[in-house]
Amino acid sequence: MSYSFIDKQKDFDELCVKLASHKYISIDTESNSLYAYKEKFCLMQLSSEHSNAVIDTLAVDISPILPIFADPAVEKIFHSADSDIRVFKAAIKCSFVNIFDVMVAAKYLGIIKCGLDNMVKEFFKTELNKKFQKADWGRRPLTKEMLDYASCDTVYLKKLRDLLGAELEKKGRMEEAMSQFAQICKIEPTPMRFDESGFLTLKSARQLNGRGLAVLRELYIAREVAAIKKNTPSFKVISEDLMLRLSVAPREGLTNLSIFKGVSGYVLANHGAWIREALQRGLKAPEYNVPRREISREKRAYFESIKTRFKTLKLWRKETAVRRNMLPESILGNDVLERVALSQPKSLEDLLAIKGLGAEKVSLYGSELLAFVKKHHPNK
Repeated sequence: MSYSFIDKQKDFDELCVKLASHKYISIDTESNSLYAYKEKFCLMQLSSEHSNAVIDTLAVDISPILPIFADPAVEKIFHSADSDIRVFKAAIKCSFVNIFDVMVAAKYLGIIKCGLDNMVKEFFKTELNKKFQKADWGRRPLTKEMLDYASCDTVYLKKLRDLLGAELEKKGRMEEAMSQFAQICKIEPTPMRFDESGFLTLKSARQLNGRGLAVLRELYIAREVAAIKKNTPSFKVISEDLMLRLSVAPREGLTNLSIFKGVSGYVLANHGAWIREALQRGLKAPEYNVPRREISREKRAYFESIKTRFKTLKLWRKETAVRRNMLPESILGNDVLERVALSQPKSLEDLLAIKGLGAEKVSLYGSELLAFVKKHHPNK
């Protein structure tokens, strides 16, 4: 299918005027999270009744399309809307109304392979080109092959929406899915924050002694500084495995850094200096002792009861998903299940107050959910 590439504000403004009168637009986004320290919104793909366009969002101001996003008369069709909406909201203040997410719809219909390429192959016998799935969309100029690839991501969304929508109507699940779509519209991006104590979450970090932890902390912080300077994701600077190996034998690292697996000539030339400095600081710093938090017997029992209740809720969700031939996450997401476990609801009113649950889900599952929890936790 032919498409237009838009990198001029005037052309984008004219496109938005046309789209405002359309009944739907299919939307996709491309970012450069694999190539930049702070992700940038690089490309937007739009398809509608008579339009198929790829927009360079690094070159144009996208604000003219925001009224369409908020217009209930125009349906916005996505695949995995939560990720795209986070990209939009991180880039500009906006709101969404009346969306349809084909991936969520597929889960409500029990379709396990609900990736866009899988569904296009299944329903339309067409193989999507995935060559540029992990491309650097922040590079300029973009090649024609990259633009061709990007333009294909929205052309099948309306056809999938119609097929899946018809099945949802047939099975009486459209209202339930629409309730989920409304919840997705409220999603907000997670602010990017660096946690200096994040090194403790690295695999095998807590097996290190106090000296090793002190070294690992310095390497972890220094790697973040290097990532910011080079504007690249921290995992692309040096690996977690290398930091852990250096933390086990920091003196050997100072003596001969090149003997460590993962230290290439490139790493030595570009990162050798700060790695050695971090090792020196870690060796001089006080040994790091993981803070111990004293938890009372009552609190420990409370947290254990929450974990047990969460497991019980997952069992209920699994049974419900099997009964309705849906994927478990389309019944209730883990985040919502956790809130239910924490809030210990006793009534439908309690359930309605839980963020992300929604009136439709409470209407569908509230009574049986409460009964299930009461049956398995009668004293809670």
